[in-house]
Amino acid sequence: MIKYDYKRLKILGIFVFSLVLFTPQYAICSQSLESASLVPNVMLDDEVLIQHLKKLSSDDFLGRQFATKGSLKAQIYLVEKLKESHVLPFQGHYYHDFDYNKSLGKNKSGSNIIGFIKGSEFPESYIVLSAHFDHLGQKKHQVFNGADDNASGTAALLHFAQKLTHYSLRHSLIVLFTDGEEVNLLGAKAFVKEQEQLLDSIKLNINLDMIGGSKQTKKLRFISDNIESILTEEKRSMLKALQANLSLKQKKGFKRNNKSTAMRTNWKEASDHSVFYHLDIPFIYFGVDTHRNYHTINDTFENINNAFFVNASEAIFKQIIYLDQNMSSNK
Repeated sequence: MIKYDYKRLKILGIFVFSLVLFTPQYAICSQSLESASLVPNVMLDDEVLIQHLKKLSSDDFLGRQFATKGSLKAQIYLVEKLKESHVLPFQGHYYHDFDYNKSLGKNKSGSNIIGFIKGSEFPESYIVLSAHFDHLGQKKHQVFNGADDNASGTAALLHFAQKLTHYSLRHSLIVLFTDGEEVNLLGAKAFVKEQEQLLDSIKLNINLDMIGGSKQTKKLRFISDNIESILTEEKRSMLKALQANLSLKQKKGFKRNNKSTAMRTNWKEASDHSVFYHLDIPFIYFGVDTHRNYHTINDTFENINNAFFVNASEAIFKQIIYLDQNMSSNK
């Protein structure tokens, strides 16, 4: 029989545990678990997400081109769904109209659709969630359905709004569906012009543009700017840990499949987040790399990667909740 020196074993055990606890690998694991625990177990309704995407990218909406019947039908659909979910209208109304004078004597009008969810702790501080609902319309009797661009972002944002009415949010959310993004970001520019008095109170923009991809899409991409002004170094590290534990691959930075220099893109200017970037408002832009269906008649519901779209939506939703709960209320 072996005779144990329990006192020495206890001291040795404490020493070994201390070594494990303070190794970098354990620190990362601990941080990952802590960051994950700060976000509730998110369960979006997959069927609702897919239903919104299928409807918005159907021929019924005629490609949702700016200032057309198809665009108006999309606006009506968005407002109906916001009302059904008890998402409040922003500043008393959902429709925020703006005019566009393309050339002399040819005025056109568009409309951003905007909902509002009031925060409990910082109701006068705002996170703007944005997605553009317009696309290219019809050409030579062919409908450009724009399933990925950007029925996908619009469908996800619509479902987010429906879900977020049931969360206790610290900051108020402006749910911004922009019109005319395909026409030099008209809707986003109209929004910041109309809301000039609120700009100092907008703490963050999260923009969704093309999050469904194609059948080959495997990575959710993102870029951000000025996030250090709203998240401490510790909170940024925890956000990275949360991203590392997502159910799909998320990578910082975008690329085009077409390597021609003529197709190079400044991704900070690529979508509605650009207007917030130029105002020094922090932003995160989620999307995918361009693919062969981009701006073609093949960008249809049937060519969307549905599983990826659902997983991307859930990943973005978790990060929205994390940011609301952890960002500083002061710039």
